[in-house]
Amino acid sequence: MTEPNQTRYTLLQRACDLHDEQAWEEFVSHYRRFIFYILRELGVADRDIEDLAQQVLLHLTKDLSSYDQSRARFRTWLSMVIRNAALVHFRQQKSRKERIHIFGEEQNIDYMDQSTDIELRIEQEWAAYVANIAMSRVREVFKGQAIEVFELGLDGRSAAEIAAKTGLSVASVYTLKKRVKKRLYLEIRALVTELEPS
Repeated sequence: MTEPNQTRYTLLQRACDLHDEQAWEEFVSHYRRFIFYILRELGVADRDIEDLAQQVLLHLTKDLSSYDQSRARFRTWLSMVIRNAALVHFRQQKSRKERIHIFGEEQNIDYMDQSTDIELRIEQEWAAYVANIAMSRVREVFKGQAIEVFELGLDGRSAAEIAAKTGLSVASVYTLKKRVKKRLYLEIRALVTELEPS
């Protein structure tokens, strides 16, 4: 598990320094997948996502220093930067008229836009993003049947059904589920500390 104090707000401050390549690479490794995820959710075609993600990262090299944590959470600000880049992209495409209504007119695009729909969507996307990364980390820690037991539990299988399927005792099923769940919780907490400056 990554140490919580490795990043926090200091990573954002360090990433603003264009001469600190290590900080920028660390920043990109933390947020690149989220950028891709938001672009996909906004309906950007797969063939365009890589180029658009690079444009977002290029914008961030200039805009990151303008982030003001007193005005918005970082993930909200970052999502609005991505959303604005997607809007520009769609405006440049032939399908502008079909897509522009999804994101609003240009004058309404602002990272402080607190529209309920977009805020809810960002929250859901962020939660899914963090959970997926956390689960990837958990899979690196647990070997054997622990992950299978946990995922069968997520599918709604009872402990008895899981025990029958895996050949484990019911007690072992409960123990493994509890261990994986605890580790997942710790990984999510660590990720929130890493990815969301306080």
